[in-house]
Amino acid sequence: MFRFKLAYYPFFIVFISSILLFSSCNSENENSDALVGLVAINSINSSTNTSGNTENCGTTGFCMIFATAANATVNAGIAGLDANCAADSRKPSNGRTFKALVSDGTNRKACTNANCSTGTGEHIDWVLKPSKEYRRIDGTTVIGTTTANGVFSFPLTNVFQTTVTGTNSIVTGLNTDWTSSAFDCSNWTTNAGGTNTSFAVHDDLTSATLSVGNQACNNVSKVVCVEQ
Repeated sequence: MFRFKLAYYPFFIVFISSILLFSSCNSENENSDALVGLVAINSINSSTNTSGNTENCGTTGFCMIFATAANATVNAGIAGLDANCAADSRKPSNGRTFKALVSDGTNRKACTNANCSTGTGEHIDWVLKPSKEYRRIDGTTVIGTTTANGVFSFPLTNVFQTTVTGTNSIVTGLNTDWTSSAFDCSNWTTNAGGTNTSFAVHDDLTSATLSVGNQACNNVSKVVCVEQ
């Protein structure tokens, strides 16, 4: 039978102590490494959340407006006009959404009463925000600030856009007091010459930016796009 000699006892104690110390240090290092890794992961997540900015101009800063360089698609509904805004070459590359400044009286509407006299409750999927400053896509030229009812009062400070690409005509489906026109290419479903839409111009300071009359739906026009 193995007998532990008393003479070896001090060496045995030192050996066991060394093992325990090494184990403790190694555990602390592993915990430290784990903590460093966790901090790194949190840092990456934080960076990802920051870069994936979900802010919009409704909550921060000003909003932008532009008139499309491409012609408006008037026979694909409100969604088709919004798609024009999303795909246009003039759309700023800020990752934000732009929608068409148009009305069909049902799916998108500014006002039931002239200038939305009873407030923003008259809006349906409306693209302008109340008491918000709007600028051109240069980021400096102020177009104007909307009223508490979410529409512009006239005259504007500056026109929507000065650059004319082919035509300054824009489709709107609006009357000059922000109510919906009866003429909107049959709720933006046809580009036939036998139907009409209210149209306006994008380079005017007055309510001519909403309507100057009616035109056939096969006429070439642009559409004004508003940042959301």
